[in-house]
Amino acid sequence: MSASAADITNFIQIDDRTATAGQPTVEQFKALRDAGCEAVVNLLPSEQDNALKGEDALIGDLGMEYHYIPVVWTAPQPRDFAAFCDVMQKLEGRKVLIHCAMNMRVTAFYSSYAMKHLGWNSEQADALVARIWDAYENYKMDNTWRAFIARIRE
Repeated sequence: MSASAADITNFIQIDDRTATAGQPTVEQFKALRDAGCEAVVNLLPSEQDNALKGEDALIGDLGMEYHYIPVVWTAPQPRDFAAFCDVMQKLEGRKVLIHCAMNMRVTAFYSSYAMKHLGWNSEQADALVARIWDAYENYKMDNTWRAFIARIRE
């Protein structure tokens, strides 16, 4: 059975150019490339157990652009969001996958980016966040993430 982008944990196709997801496998990255993905934005710190070791080299070998913004789960920072916004604006118009471990960091970041730069309203943004965060009983959003999201959406 061949890998498909849709098989990536918590994969969400936002529009024809942007997808978000949890950590892809090597085979899933190849499927993304074969589907026309041009760039990968990784918010998962490489030292985490569920991170794919050597992801930067793999993405380069596959001919895609790689952007790494390690967001510490227990301490997301406004500077991480600012870096994310810069990268997303540079990648505008290109086919991109944004990922972390489970698509939680990413939905928090992308929904807020979409409000600031793509004209999304808070209902659209909150619906994207809820789609992932509400799906896991053991990983309810805590005050760290609530406060972070409120701060970057100001």
